[in-house]
Amino acid sequence: MLRKRYQLNWMFECPDAVLTCSILKCKDKDFLVFGGHDKTLYLMDEENNILDERVFDGWCRCTYPIDIDGDGCDELLVGAGDGNFMVMKLNIEKTKLTGLMRYKASKRINCCIAGDFTQDGNIEMIFGSEDKTLKIFDDIKAKEPKYTFYYDSWVTACTLGYLKLPDLDEPINALLVGTKNGLVQLIQFKENMPDITWQNNFNTQINDIKVGDVINDGFNEIVLATDDSFIRILNCKGELIKEIEIDEGRPVSLLIEDIDGDNAKEIVAGCADGSLKVFHNQSLNSQDFELKWKTKVASSIKNVCYISGKEQNLKHIIFGGYDRRIRNVTDFEWGQKEILDIPQNIQIPKTQTSKKEDLIEQIAQIKDVPTNLREYIFNSLQEKGHLKDLMDELSELGYSEDEILEEFTLLKTQKSTVYEKITFPVWSLPEEETQKEIPEEIKAEIVVKVQPKPKVQPLVIEKPVEPIKEKLRAALEPEITKPVSKEIVSISGSLEDTIIAYLREEKVVETKAQFINDIQEKGFSNTQIEKEITLLKDQGKIQYSRAKPKGWSLAK
Repeated sequence: MLRKRYQLNWMFECPDAVLTCSILKCKDKDFLVFGGHDKTLYLMDEENNILDERVFDGWCRCTYPIDIDGDGCDELLVGAGDGNFMVMKLNIEKTKLTGLMRYKASKRINCCIAGDFTQDGNIEMIFGSEDKTLKIFDDIKAKEPKYTFYYDSWVTACTLGYLKLPDLDEPINALLVGTKNGLVQLIQFKENMPDITWQNNFNTQINDIKVGDVINDGFNEIVLATDDSFIRILNCKGELIKEIEIDEGRPVSLLIEDIDGDNAKEIVAGCADGSLKVFHNQSLNSQDFELKWKTKVASSIKNVCYISGKEQNLKHIIFGGYDRRIRNVTDFEWGQKEILDIPQNIQIPKTQTSKKEDLIEQIAQIKDVPTNLREYIFNSLQEKGHLKDLMDELSELGYSEDEILEEFTLLKTQKSTVYEKITFPVWSLPEEETQKEIPEEIKAEIVVKVQPKPKVQPLVIEKPVEPIKEKLRAALEPEITKPVSKEIVSISGSLEDTIIAYLREEKVVETKAQFINDIQEKGFSNTQIEKEITLLKDQGKIQYSRAKPKGWSLAK
């Protein structure tokens, strides 16, 4: 019987499903950044206070922190569902996130990574998307990628990691790429050009890739989370050396880190069924992996990261997913296990040993780049002087400057924001969590549908706007958008019941378009249906089959 060997430290209630979370380091402070289905990236301090939020036009799907300019504060790569790829900077004095760089791809971003890929002392920024490409940028001022790789399916995972190849004396910062169709590539920078060293095909979607020494031999291995319910471990030549079968769920996200203080790195896997599983290897140069402990939440875990605690450098595992909660857990055995004397067979070169003064100065001069369409619209109106004219006109109508500015801010950032931190006693366990009643204001949302031109992203509001602000909005609409219509959609669970009942009756639905149209006739919006189909597929409740009978059906 598996003993309880972990502790739930705190849990945070988020506005919507969490797709990504990362730890942003600045000087001696750590910040948690997270985002997901509500199209917002949040900045949180160590006391779980929300310090800033930036609204995007698509779901926040991936983040990656790295100190690009060597000033001691991480910058942040962000990839969104509308194809928006950004680099952001933390203003530590104002505790605000500002945009440094933006690139728009044609389809949603699935992964992002950054590092000294070319090993020239500079940081390259890399992202993969559903447009079947991997793009590499060599500068935050770059308007276009320097290198582009093309694939036959979505790029679903990418990472950088130091590997010692047999024919090289020094380790390389290898770029690993995984696709929806199961292709895995290792790309190295060779003779001033990216070069594909090897590739393997696993015939199943690659959900995540990490690099780390999990065999305890002093060399790094490649760890894959694959959609056929396996964690696969490869050597630097791409050869399979170990498979760990996941009995329940599919591994979606990975973390490779020493979480119990024995000097050996554990494999932490977040799975589609809501389970978090920790595998450890207690011997040198060994492939004897065992399940150390596990916990389970209500739905799919989409991202796992860690933060070092102030006491004993204890590693805290942070994870979130579709159940709208971020959890912080730690291993009970920190400092209690015998420390393994693992040889250091790979020497990772240090980069960014000094500040890059020119780059720091260039970044300081960059004007804040908007993260969404509404910000671009307002910036454009302001630069052309239209907002000043409008303020003068509204002032003549009797509105105060504070009222007008407040409404401008509301129009730019209006959405639902409900936060709740839930603290647990030190010895409580995730299985003992009580299910809190979801507040009514979260259960219903008002989706504002906008006419095609000019296009404005949907807004989510929680309560009626005061009459005075309705008047101001009416005054702004001729300048910015056409009249809008409102539709209230329940998200309290009836949509899931409707989809399940529909598939139970139809058995198989050939196309997604037919699937969505039939459900729309029952009174639900296209956005909510798309979101629920994705959720139910990730949870394993529904499936799509390419074999006959081809189409959507209930999972068997």
